[in-house]
Amino acid sequence: MRKWRLIFLVGVIWVSCMFCSYNNNTIGKPLPTQEQRKLDTAEWRMYNEACAKFFDSLLLKSGRFSGGILVAKNGQVLYEYYGGYSDEAGVEPVGPDTRFHVASTSKTFTSIALMQQVQAGKVHLDDSIQVYFPLFPYHGITVRNLLNHSSGLPNYAHLFPSYKWDEQRTATNTDVLYLFYANRPNLEFAPGKKFRYSNTNFALLALIVEKASGQFFPKYVADSIFAKAGMQNSFVLSYQNPGNYMPSWDGGGRVYPFNFLDAIYGDKNVYTTCRDLLKYDSAISSGALLKQQWLDTAWTPNFMDRHYGDTLEYYGLGWRLKVFSDSLKISYHNGWWHGNNAVFHHIPADSAVIIVTGNRMNNRIYQAGKAANLFRPYYKKFIAESEVEERPAPKKRTPVVNKKRSVSSKPRSTKSKR
Repeated sequence: MRKWRLIFLVGVIWVSCMFCSYNNNTIGKPLPTQEQRKLDTAEWRMYNEACAKFFDSLLLKSGRFSGGILVAKNGQVLYEYYGGYSDEAGVEPVGPDTRFHVASTSKTFTSIALMQQVQAGKVHLDDSIQVYFPLFPYHGITVRNLLNHSSGLPNYAHLFPSYKWDEQRTATNTDVLYLFYANRPNLEFAPGKKFRYSNTNFALLALIVEKASGQFFPKYVADSIFAKAGMQNSFVLSYQNPGNYMPSWDGGGRVYPFNFLDAIYGDKNVYTTCRDLLKYDSAISSGALLKQQWLDTAWTPNFMDRHYGDTLEYYGLGWRLKVFSDSLKISYHNGWWHGNNAVFHHIPADSAVIIVTGNRMNNRIYQAGKAANLFRPYYKKFIAESEVEERPAPKKRTPVVNKKRSVSSKPRSTKSKR
Protein backbone atom coordinates (compact mmCIF):
# COMPACT_ATOMS: atom_id res chain seq x y z
CA MET A 1 0.00 0.00 0.00
CA ARG A 2 2.80 2.41 0.91
CA LYS A 3 4.46 1.62 -2.41
CA TRP A 4 1.35 2.63 -4.37
CA ARG A 5 0.88 5.77 -2.29
CA LEU A 6 4.49 6.73 -3.04
CA ILE A 7 3.99 6.13 -6.76
CA PHE A 8 0.77 8.19 -6.68
CA LEU A 9 2.52 11.03 -4.83
CA VAL A 10 5.41 11.08 -7.30
CA GLY A 11 2.92 11.18 -10.18
CA VAL A 12 1.05 14.14 -8.69
CA ILE A 13 4.31 16.04 -8.19
CA TRP A 14 5.41 15.31 -11.78
CA VAL A 15 2.09 16.51 -13.25
CA SER A 16 2.22 19.65 -11.10
CA CYS A 17 5.75 20.43 -12.25
CA MET A 18 4.77 19.96 -15.87
CA PHE A 19 1.77 22.25 -15.42
CA CYS A 20 3.89 24.96 -13.78
CA SER A 21 6.51 24.63 -16.50
CA TYR A 22 3.82 25.03 -19.17
CA ASN A 23 2.41 28.13 -17.48
CA ASN A 24 5.86 29.71 -17.11
CA ASN A 25 6.68 29.03 -20.74
CA THR A 26 3.43 30.52 -22.03
CA ILE A 27 3.30 33.74 -20.00
CA GLY A 28 3.05 36.69 -22.37
CA LYS A 29 2.62 34.46 -25.43
CA PRO A 30 -0.53 33.91 -27.48
CA LEU A 31 -2.40 30.81 -26.44
CA PRO A 32 -2.23 28.02 -29.02
CA THR A 33 -5.17 28.01 -31.39
CA GLN A 34 -7.47 25.03 -31.52
CA GLU A 35 -6.17 22.29 -33.77
CA GLN A 36 -6.98 23.36 -37.31
CA ARG A 37 -6.69 21.28 -40.43
CA LYS A 38 -3.84 22.36 -42.65
CA LEU A 39 -4.98 23.08 -46.17
CA ASP A 40 -3.52 20.79 -48.79
CA THR A 41 -1.69 22.20 -51.80
CA ALA A 42 -4.70 22.01 -54.11
CA GLU A 43 -6.96 23.82 -51.65
CA TRP A 44 -4.37 26.50 -50.99
CA ARG A 45 -3.86 27.08 -54.71
CA MET A 46 -7.62 27.30 -55.27
CA TYR A 47 -8.02 29.96 -52.58
CA ASN A 48 -4.89 31.82 -53.66
CA GLU A 49 -6.06 32.06 -57.26
CA ALA A 50 -9.59 33.06 -56.21
CA CYS A 51 -8.22 35.81 -53.96
CA ALA A 52 -5.89 37.06 -56.69
CA LYS A 53 -8.80 37.26 -59.14
CA PHE A 54 -11.05 39.01 -56.60
CA PHE A 55 -8.52 41.66 -55.57
CA ASP A 56 -7.21 42.21 -59.09
CA SER A 57 -10.74 43.13 -60.10
CA LEU A 58 -11.58 45.11 -56.97
CA LEU A 59 -8.40 47.09 -56.28
CA LEU A 60 -5.36 46.36 -58.39
CA LYS A 61 -6.34 46.85 -62.03
CA SER A 62 -6.81 50.59 -61.51
CA GLY A 63 -3.15 51.01 -60.52
CA ARG A 64 -4.15 53.38 -57.71
CA PHE A 65 -4.01 51.02 -54.75
CA SER A 66 -1.37 51.81 -52.13
CA GLY A 67 -1.42 49.47 -49.17
CA GLY A 68 -1.44 45.85 -48.11
CA ILE A 69 -3.82 42.90 -48.47
CA LEU A 70 -3.75 39.67 -46.48
CA VAL A 71 -6.27 36.83 -46.43
CA ALA A 72 -5.79 33.78 -44.20
CA LYS A 73 -7.68 30.62 -43.26
CA ASN A 74 -6.87 28.15 -40.48
CA GLY A 75 -3.86 30.32 -39.69
CA GLN A 76 -2.44 29.88 -43.20
CA VAL A 77 -1.86 32.91 -45.41
CA LEU A 78 -3.80 32.37 -48.64
CA TYR A 79 -2.93 35.63 -50.33
CA GLU A 80 -0.66 38.57 -49.54
CA TYR A 81 0.00 41.66 -51.64
CA TYR A 82 1.75 45.01 -51.13
CA GLY A 83 1.81 47.96 -53.49
CA GLY A 84 2.44 51.70 -53.59
CA TYR A 85 4.70 53.86 -51.43
CA SER A 86 4.93 54.83 -47.78
CA ASP A 87 6.81 58.15 -48.04
CA GLU A 88 6.08 61.53 -49.58
CA ALA A 89 8.93 61.24 -52.05
CA GLY A 90 7.54 58.02 -53.50
CA VAL A 91 10.78 56.16 -52.87
CA GLU A 92 10.00 53.71 -50.06
CA PRO A 93 7.79 50.88 -51.34
CA VAL A 94 5.05 49.48 -49.14
CA GLY A 95 5.99 46.07 -47.76
CA PRO A 96 5.18 43.55 -45.00
CA ASP A 97 6.74 45.79 -42.33
CA THR A 98 4.95 48.98 -43.38
CA ARG A 99 2.84 50.23 -40.48
CA PHE A 100 -0.50 51.73 -41.47
CA HIS A 101 -2.87 53.87 -39.47
CA VAL A 102 -5.95 51.62 -39.32
CA ALA A 103 -8.24 54.45 -38.19
CA SER A 104 -11.51 53.17 -36.68
CA THR A 105 -10.38 49.56 -36.80
CA SER A 106 -8.59 50.84 -33.67
CA LYS A 107 -11.97 50.77 -31.92
CA THR A 108 -11.74 46.98 -31.72
CA PHE A 109 -8.52 47.35 -29.70
CA THR A 110 -10.24 49.82 -27.38
CA SER A 111 -13.13 47.38 -27.01
CA ILE A 112 -10.74 44.53 -26.13
CA ALA A 113 -8.90 46.76 -23.63
CA LEU A 114 -12.14 47.86 -21.95
CA MET A 115 -13.56 44.34 -21.87
CA GLN A 116 -10.34 43.14 -20.26
CA GLN A 117 -11.11 45.56 -17.44
CA VAL A 118 -14.65 44.18 -17.25
CA GLN A 119 -13.26 40.64 -17.15
CA ALA A 120 -10.96 41.69 -14.29
CA GLY A 121 -13.89 43.20 -12.36
CA LYS A 122 -12.45 46.72 -12.50
CA VAL A 123 -15.17 48.10 -14.79
CA HIS A 124 -18.85 47.22 -15.14
CA LEU A 125 -20.71 47.76 -18.39
CA ASP A 126 -23.60 49.48 -16.62
CA ASP A 127 -21.38 51.84 -14.61
CA SER A 128 -22.30 55.48 -15.17
CA ILE A 129 -19.63 57.79 -16.54
CA GLN A 130 -19.66 59.59 -13.18
CA VAL A 131 -17.98 56.54 -11.60
CA TYR A 132 -14.85 57.57 -13.53
CA PHE A 133 -15.47 61.28 -14.09
CA PRO A 134 -17.58 62.55 -11.14
CA LEU A 135 -18.04 66.03 -12.65
CA PHE A 136 -19.17 64.83 -16.07
CA PRO A 137 -22.18 67.06 -16.82
CA TYR A 138 -24.45 64.43 -18.43
CA HIS A 139 -26.24 61.78 -16.38
CA GLY A 140 -27.67 58.47 -17.53
CA ILE A 141 -24.76 57.55 -19.82
CA THR A 142 -23.11 54.20 -19.10
CA VAL A 143 -19.95 52.46 -20.27
CA ARG A 144 -22.19 50.27 -22.43
CA ASN A 145 -23.67 53.36 -24.09
CA LEU A 146 -20.19 54.49 -25.05
CA LEU A 147 -19.26 51.09 -26.46
CA ASN A 148 -22.37 50.75 -28.62
CA HIS A 149 -22.62 54.40 -29.70
CA SER A 150 -25.92 55.05 -27.91
CA SER A 151 -24.65 57.82 -25.59
CA GLY A 152 -26.02 60.75 -27.58
CA LEU A 153 -22.70 62.60 -27.19
CA PRO A 154 -21.85 64.63 -30.31
CA ASN A 155 -18.64 63.98 -32.22
CA TYR A 156 -15.73 65.90 -30.72
CA ALA A 157 -14.29 66.51 -34.19
CA HIS A 158 -17.19 68.83 -34.98
CA LEU A 159 -17.08 70.53 -31.58
CA PHE A 160 -13.47 71.69 -31.48
CA PRO A 161 -13.91 74.08 -34.45
CA SER A 162 -17.29 75.19 -33.09
CA TYR A 163 -15.70 76.33 -29.84
CA LYS A 164 -12.83 78.15 -31.56
CA TRP A 165 -10.09 75.71 -30.60
CA ASP A 166 -6.61 76.97 -31.48
CA GLU A 167 -5.66 74.58 -34.27
CA GLN A 168 -1.97 75.24 -33.64
CA ARG A 169 -2.40 73.36 -30.36
CA THR A 170 -2.55 69.55 -30.48
CA ALA A 171 -5.68 68.26 -28.74
CA THR A 172 -5.56 65.31 -26.32
CA ASN A 173 -8.15 62.90 -24.92
CA THR A 174 -8.29 64.98 -21.74
CA ASP A 175 -9.07 68.01 -23.89
CA VAL A 176 -12.03 66.08 -25.32
CA LEU A 177 -13.30 65.49 -21.77
CA TYR A 178 -12.79 69.13 -20.75
CA LEU A 179 -14.51 70.28 -23.95
CA PHE A 180 -17.72 68.77 -22.55
CA TYR A 181 -17.05 70.07 -19.04
CA ALA A 182 -16.58 73.62 -20.25
CA ASN A 183 -19.13 73.95 -23.04
CA ARG A 184 -21.86 71.40 -22.27
CA PRO A 185 -23.16 70.96 -25.82
CA ASN A 186 -26.61 69.42 -26.09
CA LEU A 187 -26.92 65.66 -26.37
CA GLU A 188 -28.14 64.50 -29.77
CA PHE A 189 -30.70 62.16 -28.15
CA ALA A 190 -31.50 60.57 -24.79
CA PRO A 191 -28.86 57.98 -23.81
CA GLY A 192 -29.69 54.43 -24.83
CA LYS A 193 -32.52 55.39 -27.18
CA LYS A 194 -30.77 55.01 -30.53
CA PHE A 195 -27.50 54.34 -32.33
CA ARG A 196 -25.40 57.16 -33.72
CA TYR A 197 -21.73 56.68 -34.47
CA SER A 198 -19.58 59.17 -32.54
CA ASN A 199 -15.82 59.13 -32.02
CA THR A 200 -16.29 60.93 -28.70
CA ASN A 201 -17.44 57.64 -27.17
CA PHE A 202 -14.14 55.87 -27.80
CA ALA A 203 -11.94 58.81 -26.85
CA LEU A 204 -13.66 58.67 -23.43
CA LEU A 205 -13.42 54.87 -23.24
CA ALA A 206 -9.64 55.13 -23.59
CA LEU A 207 -9.62 57.45 -20.55
CA ILE A 208 -11.73 54.93 -18.62
CA VAL A 209 -9.19 52.20 -19.43
CA GLU A 210 -6.50 54.50 -18.04
CA LYS A 211 -8.49 55.09 -14.85
CA ALA A 212 -9.20 51.39 -14.33
CA SER A 213 -5.75 50.05 -15.23
CA GLY A 214 -3.58 52.85 -13.88
CA GLN A 215 -1.67 52.89 -17.18
CA PHE A 216 -1.35 55.33 -20.05
CA PHE A 217 -3.63 53.89 -22.74
CA PRO A 218 -0.94 53.41 -25.44
CA LYS A 219 1.25 51.62 -22.86
CA TYR A 220 -1.66 49.47 -21.72
CA VAL A 221 -2.45 48.41 -25.28
CA ALA A 222 1.23 47.69 -25.91
CA ASP A 223 1.51 45.48 -22.81
CA SER A 224 -1.90 43.82 -22.71
CA ILE A 225 -2.73 43.41 -26.41
CA PHE A 226 0.26 43.87 -28.70
CA ALA A 227 2.69 41.90 -26.51
CA LYS A 228 0.25 39.08 -25.83
CA ALA A 229 -0.56 38.76 -29.51
CA GLY A 230 3.08 38.98 -30.60
CA MET A 231 2.45 42.22 -32.53
CA GLN A 232 5.99 43.60 -32.56
CA ASN A 233 5.44 46.20 -35.28
CA SER A 234 2.44 48.00 -33.75
CA PHE A 235 2.00 51.13 -31.63
CA VAL A 236 -0.56 53.73 -30.62
CA LEU A 237 0.14 57.31 -31.68
CA SER A 238 -0.43 59.99 -29.02
CA TYR A 239 0.75 63.45 -27.98
CA GLN A 240 3.85 61.72 -26.56
CA ASN A 241 5.09 60.39 -29.90
CA PRO A 242 3.70 62.70 -32.63
CA GLY A 243 6.91 62.27 -34.59
CA ASN A 244 5.76 58.75 -35.45
CA TYR A 245 2.88 60.17 -37.48
CA MET A 246 2.89 58.70 -40.99
CA PRO A 247 1.50 60.58 -43.98
CA SER A 248 -1.46 59.52 -46.07
CA TRP A 249 -2.86 60.81 -49.32
CA ASP A 250 -6.24 61.71 -50.71
CA GLY A 251 -7.48 60.15 -53.92
CA GLY A 252 -5.73 62.83 -55.97
CA GLY A 253 -2.34 62.14 -54.41
CA ARG A 254 -2.20 65.15 -52.06
CA VAL A 255 -0.69 64.51 -48.66
CA TYR A 256 -2.44 65.12 -45.33
CA PRO A 257 -0.11 66.89 -42.90
CA PHE A 258 -0.30 66.31 -39.14
CA ASN A 259 -3.56 67.77 -37.85
CA PHE A 260 -4.48 69.10 -34.40
CA LEU A 261 -6.82 66.09 -33.91
CA ASP A 262 -4.20 63.50 -34.84
CA ALA A 263 -3.02 62.71 -31.28
CA ILE A 264 -6.41 61.62 -29.89
CA TYR A 265 -6.56 57.85 -29.41
CA GLY A 266 -9.14 55.20 -28.62
CA ASP A 267 -11.29 56.02 -31.61
CA LYS A 268 -8.26 55.76 -33.94
CA ASN A 269 -4.42 55.90 -33.90
CA VAL A 270 -3.41 52.24 -33.87
CA TYR A 271 -0.56 51.85 -36.36
CA THR A 272 0.07 48.26 -37.40
CA THR A 273 0.92 45.90 -40.25
CA CYS A 274 -1.11 43.30 -42.12
CA ARG A 275 0.94 40.52 -40.55
CA ASP A 276 0.46 41.94 -37.06
CA LEU A 277 -3.27 42.11 -37.68
CA LEU A 278 -3.14 38.41 -38.58
CA LYS A 279 -1.50 37.80 -35.18
CA TYR A 280 -4.25 39.91 -33.58
CA ASP A 281 -6.88 37.75 -35.25
CA SER A 282 -5.17 34.58 -34.02
CA ALA A 283 -4.90 35.94 -30.47
CA ILE A 284 -8.62 36.76 -30.49
CA SER A 285 -9.49 33.26 -31.72
CA SER A 286 -7.23 31.53 -29.19
CA GLY A 287 -8.56 33.41 -26.16
CA ALA A 288 -5.17 35.00 -25.49
CA LEU A 289 -6.73 38.46 -25.13
CA LEU A 290 -10.20 37.83 -23.76
CA LYS A 291 -12.31 34.90 -22.60
CA GLN A 292 -14.93 33.75 -25.09
CA GLN A 293 -17.86 34.87 -22.92
CA TRP A 294 -16.67 38.48 -23.11
CA LEU A 295 -15.99 38.26 -26.82
CA ASP A 296 -19.52 36.93 -27.24
CA THR A 297 -20.79 39.91 -25.24
CA ALA A 298 -18.91 42.32 -27.50
CA TRP A 299 -20.20 40.51 -30.59
CA THR A 300 -23.86 40.51 -29.55
CA PRO A 301 -25.88 42.87 -31.79
CA ASN A 302 -27.02 45.94 -29.83
CA PHE A 303 -28.35 48.19 -32.59
CA MET A 304 -29.04 47.90 -36.28
CA ASP A 305 -27.02 50.48 -38.20
CA ARG A 306 -29.52 51.80 -40.74
CA HIS A 307 -27.09 54.23 -42.33
CA TYR A 308 -26.16 51.89 -45.17
CA GLY A 309 -29.64 50.49 -45.84
CA ASP A 310 -28.15 47.06 -45.18
CA THR A 311 -30.34 44.66 -43.18
CA LEU A 312 -27.24 42.65 -42.20
CA GLU A 313 -25.52 45.59 -40.49
CA TYR A 314 -25.44 45.81 -36.69
CA TYR A 315 -23.19 47.25 -34.01
CA GLY A 316 -22.13 45.43 -30.85
CA LEU A 317 -19.67 46.74 -28.26
CA GLY A 318 -16.90 48.32 -30.30
CA TRP A 319 -17.42 45.91 -33.19
CA ARG A 320 -19.47 46.09 -36.35
CA LEU A 321 -21.37 42.91 -37.15
CA LYS A 322 -22.73 41.30 -40.30
CA VAL A 323 -25.53 39.10 -38.98
CA PHE A 324 -26.65 36.40 -41.41
CA SER A 325 -28.47 34.22 -38.86
CA ASP A 326 -28.48 33.54 -35.13
CA SER A 327 -25.47 31.25 -35.57
CA LEU A 328 -23.63 32.93 -38.46
CA LYS A 329 -22.06 36.37 -38.30
CA ILE A 330 -18.88 38.24 -39.15
CA SER A 331 -17.28 40.54 -36.56
CA TYR A 332 -15.43 43.40 -38.21
CA HIS A 333 -14.53 47.06 -38.29
CA ASN A 334 -13.60 49.31 -41.17
CA GLY A 335 -11.64 52.51 -40.76
CA TRP A 336 -11.15 55.89 -42.39
CA TRP A 337 -9.13 58.91 -41.30
CA HIS A 338 -7.51 61.39 -43.68
CA GLY A 339 -6.32 59.16 -46.55
CA ASN A 340 -6.04 56.02 -44.46
CA ASN A 341 -8.39 53.09 -45.17
CA ALA A 342 -8.61 49.81 -43.29
CA VAL A 343 -10.66 46.62 -43.34
CA PHE A 344 -10.49 43.90 -40.69
CA HIS A 345 -13.04 41.07 -40.96
CA HIS A 346 -12.90 38.25 -38.39
CA ILE A 347 -14.80 35.26 -39.84
CA PRO A 348 -15.12 32.63 -37.09
CA ALA A 349 -17.32 30.15 -39.00
CA ASP A 350 -14.55 29.65 -41.56
CA SER A 351 -11.55 30.34 -39.29
CA ALA A 352 -10.66 33.10 -41.74
CA VAL A 353 -9.67 36.75 -41.71
CA ILE A 354 -9.64 39.45 -44.39
CA ILE A 355 -7.25 42.37 -43.88
CA VAL A 356 -6.71 45.43 -46.07
CA THR A 357 -4.73 48.55 -45.17
CA GLY A 358 -4.24 51.62 -47.32
CA ASN A 359 -2.57 55.03 -47.17
CA ARG A 360 -4.18 56.54 -50.27
CA MET A 361 -7.93 57.14 -50.09
CA ASN A 362 -9.77 54.46 -52.04
CA ASN A 363 -13.45 53.75 -51.34
CA ARG A 364 -13.25 50.38 -53.08
CA ILE A 365 -11.22 49.04 -50.15
CA TYR A 366 -14.44 48.80 -48.14
CA GLN A 367 -15.78 46.15 -50.52
CA ALA A 368 -12.89 43.82 -49.60
CA GLY A 369 -14.98 42.13 -46.90
CA LYS A 370 -17.06 40.54 -49.66
CA ALA A 371 -14.11 38.23 -50.25
CA ALA A 372 -15.77 36.17 -47.51
CA ASN A 373 -17.81 34.70 -50.37
CA LEU A 374 -14.70 32.74 -51.31
CA PHE A 375 -15.39 30.57 -48.26
CA ARG A 376 -19.19 30.30 -48.43
CA PRO A 377 -22.04 32.37 -49.94
CA TYR A 378 -22.33 35.06 -47.25
CA TYR A 379 -23.42 37.95 -49.47
CA LYS A 380 -26.05 37.92 -52.21
CA LYS A 381 -24.87 41.15 -53.80
CA PHE A 382 -22.50 44.05 -53.36
CA ILE A 383 -23.80 46.89 -51.21
CA ALA A 384 -21.79 50.09 -51.47
CA GLU A 385 -20.61 51.08 -48.03
CA SER A 386 -17.88 53.07 -46.33
CA GLU A 387 -16.93 54.00 -42.82
CA VAL A 388 -18.57 57.35 -42.18
CA GLU A 389 -16.55 59.42 -39.75
CA GLU A 390 -16.80 62.97 -40.96
CA ARG A 391 -14.13 65.14 -39.48
CA PRO A 392 -12.88 68.57 -40.53
CA ALA A 393 -10.20 68.26 -43.17
CA PRO A 394 -6.98 70.27 -42.81
CA LYS A 395 -7.37 73.71 -44.31
CA LYS A 396 -4.21 73.30 -46.35
CA ARG A 397 -2.81 70.24 -48.02
CA THR A 398 0.70 70.06 -49.38
CA PRO A 399 0.77 68.60 -52.89
CA VAL A 400 3.11 65.69 -53.42
CA VAL A 401 5.24 65.73 -56.53
CA ASN A 402 5.61 62.05 -57.16
CA LYS A 403 5.80 60.94 -60.76
CA LYS A 404 6.89 57.51 -59.60
CA ARG A 405 3.71 56.85 -57.66
CA SER A 406 2.51 53.63 -59.22
CA VAL A 407 1.64 50.23 -57.85
CA SER A 408 4.60 48.18 -56.70
CA SER A 409 4.03 44.73 -55.33
CA LYS A 410 5.77 42.05 -53.33
CA PRO A 411 3.43 39.07 -53.34
CA ARG A 412 4.23 36.42 -50.79
CA SER A 413 3.74 33.62 -53.27
CA THR A 414 5.19 33.46 -56.75
CA LYS A 415 1.73 32.34 -57.81
CA SER A 416 0.16 35.58 -56.64
CA LYS A 417 -0.49 37.96 -59.51
CA ARG A 418 1.09 41.39 -59.87
